[in-house]
Amino acid sequence: MSITRPLGFRAAATVAGLKKSGKADLALIVCDSDDARLVKGRGHPIEGGRTSAAVFTTNAVVGAPIQIGRAWRERVAKGGKSIRALLVNSGAANAATGEQGVKDALGCMGALAERLRCDPEEVLPSSTGVIGRRIPVEKVVGALPALVAGLARGEEADEAAARAIMTTDLVPKTAHREIELFGHQIHVGAIAKGSGMIAPRLDSFAVSPATQATMLAFITTDAPVHGLALQRALEAASRQSFDRVSVDAHPSCSDTVVAIASGAAPIRPIYMDTPEYFAFKAALMSICQDLAEQVVHDGEGATRTFKVTVRGARTSAEAERMARAVVDSPLVKCAVHGKDANWGRIVTAAGNAGVPFNPNETSLVIGTTEVYLDGVPTTFEKSDPMLRAAMDADPVEMTLTVGHGDGQAWMMGCDLSAEYVKINAEYTT
Repeated sequence: MSITRPLGFRAAATVAGLKKSGKADLALIVCDSDDARLVKGRGHPIEGGRTSAAVFTTNAVVGAPIQIGRAWRERVAKGGKSIRALLVNSGAANAATGEQGVKDALGCMGALAERLRCDPEEVLPSSTGVIGRRIPVEKVVGALPALVAGLARGEEADEAAARAIMTTDLVPKTAHREIELFGHQIHVGAIAKGSGMIAPRLDSFAVSPATQATMLAFITTDAPVHGLALQRALEAASRQSFDRVSVDAHPSCSDTVVAIASGAAPIRPIYMDTPEYFAFKAALMSICQDLAEQVVHDGEGATRTFKVTVRGARTSAEAERMARAVVDSPLVKCAVHGKDANWGRIVTAAGNAGVPFNPNETSLVIGTTEVYLDGVPTTFEKSDPMLRAAMDADPVEMTLTVGHGDGQAWMMGCDLSAEYVKINAEYTT
């Protein structure tokens, strides 16, 4: 199980008619006390202990759900209510839909809140699909009775929800982690979607964001995590996971990561900068990295992935810029697709990052083979068995050392195939 493994969560999916394929396109994740395990006294009451956190795209063009989500986050910081339910649709992004798009989302939130008998502010919408396409409110509202009635826990419910949020994805993406805190087992579960339009650059609450198919991730846990601690942990985890992957260098207008903590586990609350907080943050980071790698492996048209690690930069931020420049390079991606150890494309891509470095103090290693050193290629042979094995690997590992600084960072991407071009020439984003 994944999202319903933690105490206090149920999930469901149904067909609302948003996809031409007729497949499930509406998912619901609910955090409440209707979990039979809580009735049997295996956890704490949820009401009052539930917390939630979220990070959103930094794209200047955003969907209605992002606008609603940011407003919710502002309210929570001032003592507002935590999220109880996530209503996620695929097939329509509800982005570039103006004020009517916001009204559409609010209408769906209100209808669901009425059925769940909660405040509409406890419902968070999320949408993915064609940009500029509004969500058909009547269809979504009409599907809510079956959706709510279908709420359940278990592998079937988890996979149904994961599949309902897919667009061009080929496979559903789920993950689960288990850690021990205060002598009790704590669970973290998650589902995600993403295949194209993937290069998330997620924001941080109360911090100015960087200038910047959709990546969505929804995470559940039964750990009683203080609200601010959960927000900071999610931001840190996202920086080292979702922000470090790229399929096509195109951040979406709908990228969203949400975490909900039911607080149902029978342990003391977790606050920032405690040993328990760092243990929880490590589990959260692990599950986010798992999901991020699943997204890259399922990149549109992808046949293999590659990881670029930059070391020796002046700062980690500069190292990340260089690694991103390599991962996003179409020529490097084509070389990975063709299993070509093309050091020239890799080094010059790094040189285009706008970060000063001395090529005469730079080296590039692919797998375990050094192919570039101090400004010139080494005497390697592309037919070398070790190098061929490195280019056959998944991921292909590339390590670029650009000096003697302490800055280092990694990025992960996938190759560029003819299938990617075909998909995006035929599919309206």
